[in-house]
Amino acid sequence: MDTVNTKKAERRTLSYESLAEVSADLDAIQAAHDARTLRHSGNWTPGEVLKHTAIFMTCAIDGFPSKAPAPIRWIAQALWKKKALEGGATPAGFKIPNAAGFLRPEPGIGFDDGMAALREQIARIENGEKFTKPSGLFGELTHEQWMVMQLGHFKLHMSFLHQA
Repeated sequence: MDTVNTKKAERRTLSYESLAEVSADLDAIQAAHDARTLRHSGNWTPGEVLKHTAIFMTCAIDGFPSKAPAPIRWIAQALWKKKALEGGATPAGFKIPNAAGFLRPEPGIGFDDGMAALREQIARIENGEKFTKPSGLFGELTHEQWMVMQLGHFKLHMSFLHQA
């Protein structure tokens, strides 16, 4: 498969204010998948997108296996932290560095497995668990700061999933 330039790829314009809004979008994505009208415009399959967002949520709840090297943390905090904490998405086309390879989904993971993993993490938060672990890039964050970052992260990745 050819690699897509995700900076120029077709994307949906999204804004999420809550996990309930994310869940409603996931319902629509599920319905499109079931109707065989779901398509994606990025480099990851829908299952990979869903699994990646689930992994990011899991790390914020249970902890990251490692943190970025100090120079990268300093740069990230100087350039991206303020935007991330305001709900801005990571720019399309950002490549996950090898040191953070744990954030990459298994290649070819199925839609149902990705959706189940993401729904499980959302349910954990809805059932009272909190995002409490330090970010591998930004360090200590409150649950509320994490929530804003998670919603921005969803905004990026779900924008590549189209319900035709």
